[in-house]
Amino acid sequence: MDQPNQNQSLEQLLLKIYENTEKTRKYILWGRVMSFIYLILIILPLILAVIYLPPMIQNIVSPYKELLGDDPKAKNLLEQLDKLQTNGIDLEGLMK
Repeated sequence: MDQPNQNQSLEQLLLKIYENTEKTRKYILWGRVMSFIYLILIILPLILAVIYLPPMIQNIVSPYKELLGDDPKAKNLLEQLDKLQTNGIDLEGLMK
């Protein structure tokens, strides 16, 4: 074979290999960037939820705790009523 023709052919092949290698490198780079973005889109809301949701839920549930009898004030009132009943005071008579 002709030596200059073979060198030119090898240079063209090397150039094509280089172009494909650069395309592959860019594809891998963007794949890593997108996986990092997806990770942030999943992890960041979870972290924010752990930080901000408990106080918000407590504010939402606190009015209902009183109705459900889970409020310490309501428990204290119920304990006082039990003490009154055990002391022999007629509560039904007081209610009339």
